[in-house]
Amino acid sequence: MFGYVIPDKMNMFMKDYYNYKAYYCGLCKRIGKDCGQFMRLTTNYDMVFFDMFCHAVMEIKPNYNSEPCILSPKKKSVVKGDELTDKVVDINTLLIYYKLLDDKLDSKKSDLAKSLAKSMLKSLVVSGKYKKAKKHFPELDKLFCDEYARLRELEKQGTASIDMLADPFANMLKVAVKIVLDSKCTENIENLFYFLGKWVYIIDGIDDVDKDHKKGEFNPFFVGYTYQDKDKFYEDKGAEIEFLLMTCYNAIKSAYKNIELKFNEGAITNILWYGILMRTQDILGRKENCKKIRI
Repeated sequence: MFGYVIPDKMNMFMKDYYNYKAYYCGLCKRIGKDCGQFMRLTTNYDMVFFDMFCHAVMEIKPNYNSEPCILSPKKKSVVKGDELTDKVVDINTLLIYYKLLDDKLDSKKSDLAKSLAKSMLKSLVVSGKYKKAKKHFPELDKLFCDEYARLRELEKQGTASIDMLADPFANMLKVAVKIVLDSKCTENIENLFYFLGKWVYIIDGIDDVDKDHKKGEFNPFFVGYTYQDKDKFYEDKGAEIEFLLMTCYNAIKSAYKNIELKFNEGAITNILWYGILMRTQDILGRKENCKKIRI
């Protein structure tokens, strides 16, 4: 459920693209500094957007530095992390922890190897970092725990409403941005992140229909529906899919129109206006497996 909120590079000014890359590298390096090098693998597009957006709202100018990467000795532009970045790192850690925990609880016996691998990852790598993040954000930790429990209960009850199933994850993003921005958070920002979370949940479900069917795992689109193959799925559900995704997209655009940013506006506008639409069109066009970070 991570890695869908990306820019549309073909419709992006070079200055905005390099600014985005600098934030990506900066967040990756900060995760490594705060959580260890292995945790840098959890760096994902969604949290880079979260980081850029929060810095823009808080009117914190990016502080660039030229640094090498662990994967390449060639120096590149990096936005140096700060206290706000540390908060984003903690939120990323909490989200990863609860995603791994939820996957473990949902894993089928037939997928024992995958379950064991994720258990080891959570135990050996994430758990120690999770304790630190929980200490910094106890109220957010409780919220994520409660919302994932609510989602599992909705799944257990066989809830057919996609809106209801998407609500827990949407609410997690909404409350997370509210806690980070505090008094700077507005109703429009809350609405933007709520519908962004709902869009991510929905598009993730659509993207995973084949995988979930083969593994016998829960998918929100399988409730009350007998899945056969992707072509038949789009034939039956195509209109509903388009309505759900475009409703979220339009709500995101509507909220963003009422948000004024002084920094990072170019990259953020590209992501919200073009990147999300591009991802939506990828799904509606039945392109195979949207690129994303899967934990």
